[in-house]
Amino acid sequence: MMRFLRKLLIFTLTLLALFAVVYIFRTPVLRWFATSLIVEDPLQKADAMVVLSGGGYDRGNEAVQIVHQGYTNKIICTGGNPVIELRVFNIDTLESDMTVANLRRQNIPDSIIVELRDGTSTKEESDLILEYCKQNNLKKIMILSSKLHTHRVNEVFRKKLKNAGIDLVVRGAHNSRFDELLWWKSEDGLIAVNNEWLKRMYYWYKY
Repeated sequence: MMRFLRKLLIFTLTLLALFAVVYIFRTPVLRWFATSLIVEDPLQKADAMVVLSGGGYDRGNEAVQIVHQGYTNKIICTGGNPVIELRVFNIDTLESDMTVANLRRQNIPDSIIVELRDGTSTKEESDLILEYCKQNNLKKIMILSSKLHTHRVNEVFRKKLKNAGIDLVVRGAHNSRFDELLWWKSEDGLIAVNNEWLKRMYYWYKY
């Protein structure tokens, strides 16, 4: 009996010590779940920048800054998903339309905007962009998504474009709803990180 109690005590103390360590280092541990999703290249000049669908406000704002810094003079906006919420205002529009509208709002000229009203997933968009690059002889493109999506974007796009002789620069836009490095303090952050890890597992399994 005493031997069992001793083992139980050791197990309990070990478990408590483990919980204490996790609690003490909770911030870097939680931060890792976000930083592991962020993979970006240094800003470089590119033949065109592709703003992927979704997050037209944040990604559009970042695209404007990149253009103003002189890294590209062509913006390709993708996205065939409808923005369902706007239908309550009788507005029928796509995610690519939202990005284009944000660019125009900030005086980006139509002459440098290309809208591809197609692509309902990162995989579909990668196929779409590969074909566009081939047709237009683009040799180096920048892909802009949200920061937490950049690791998956990098995995989906890089090998496919490299095999076609196209260089890739991956960049991410900050989310205006929450701080990516403090994601656990916001409901939007909790949802975003959880969803992105699920998507990574899904893409790893399927592709």
